[in-house]
Amino acid sequence: MMAEFTLRGSMLAASLLLAAVPARADPPTGSGGATPATQQPTVGTPAPVQGLSFMPDVGVVLRSGDFSLTTWAFAERLFDPSGPDSWRRFRQGAEIDLPRFGGSNLRPVVFYEFDLVNSDFFRIKPFRRGFENLFVALQDADDPGKFRILIGENTQILSRDDNLSSGNLPTINRSLILEEHGSTNSFGTQFGIQLQKRMSDALTLQVSTQDGRGSLNTDHPRYAIGNSFSAKAILTPKIDPKDARKLSLGLAVDRTGNITNRSFTLGTAIALAPIGGVAATGDRFTVEADAACTFPLAGHPTTVEGEFIRSRFSGSRSDFYGGYTMAQYSVFDTPKAGDLDVFARYDLVSMGSDAITRRATQQALRTGFNYNLPYANKLASLHLEYGRTWVNGPAEIVTSNRPTDEFRIGLRISLQQYVRH
Repeated sequence: MMAEFTLRGSMLAASLLLAAVPARADPPTGSGGATPATQQPTVGTPAPVQGLSFMPDVGVVLRSGDFSLTTWAFAERLFDPSGPDSWRRFRQGAEIDLPRFGGSNLRPVVFYEFDLVNSDFFRIKPFRRGFENLFVALQDADDPGKFRILIGENTQILSRDDNLSSGNLPTINRSLILEEHGSTNSFGTQFGIQLQKRMSDALTLQVSTQDGRGSLNTDHPRYAIGNSFSAKAILTPKIDPKDARKLSLGLAVDRTGNITNRSFTLGTAIALAPIGGVAATGDRFTVEADAACTFPLAGHPTTVEGEFIRSRFSGSRSDFYGGYTMAQYSVFDTPKAGDLDVFARYDLVSMGSDAITRRATQQALRTGFNYNLPYANKLASLHLEYGRTWVNGPAEIVTSNRPTDEFRIGLRISLQQYVRH
């Protein structure tokens, strides 16, 4: 849930961001919050700039020969017309690309991302609570998507929505089925080993063995590599490069063992205020499927995506399934006027237990827009979002069945361009 902070905390956060950000700046994206694109050029592209430079799609880059350091930062401030304002995210991260091994195309990488909101700007200890990602990797020097193996804390590979950049999200929160799995410390950042290999132009495989019960940024971190086994196949059918279309399909499975003292909590769409829940313990088996397609509609970029997740917990004999579907549409995009994207998102979650006769069903609708401000090079944006949540089910699960309306205005400042399609 979003923490709320005093004016003093807001001023401190703003000062930290300004101190960390050059005149124009912006970060990379990928592993749950960021997987930078500090890649070497392919044939026909200019040689990388040596020394200190700013790349709007990546961040601030310091390069010396085959060594590079990329750093980024971004912040989201939410304004609630009916309540206190709050920081949603305030992150800083970096990727250090060390020189490749002699004669090979592999390089070691050190990666971290830190969120000051997790620790209420260092007022909540321990320090480790702030880490969203922290790992070392060995990867293809030109394209990490071809091959990467890492050890440390990184996002669970299972969910597409979980692995979208936190600095580039279209909505304040991710899908409800995903956010609510977070109440059991499932998904999000986990400690372990991950391997990614592109098998062909159209197929990428990912496997991981992690703990699966939460690590550095949880109250009770777990580091038992092997407690969770996951595998995912990502299919990206080949499309003519001249066609402004992109298609991605994903299918994944996961088994995580020995989950104790956890409850699966239903939350509202924006504030994630609890409205119900049921025990979720034992061994968890999860399946996931996702799809995303970007295409032109009336000459404007349009993206339609969706994801489905189902989990069964053996100890509590409870199960949960749900997903979302969302559409985004670019209304206009010009340097002088900025660019405006509208979105609509529908979420569905169903939860039940063998000990309870009826299931609970939660639905939510979110809609609004994202507006990159004029002359800001997509580094500053305004966000408006309305969410309505309603839930029905037995009293053993649902604690509040009144429909909830929520509204927020958000301001995002980043060292990485906010790109929607």
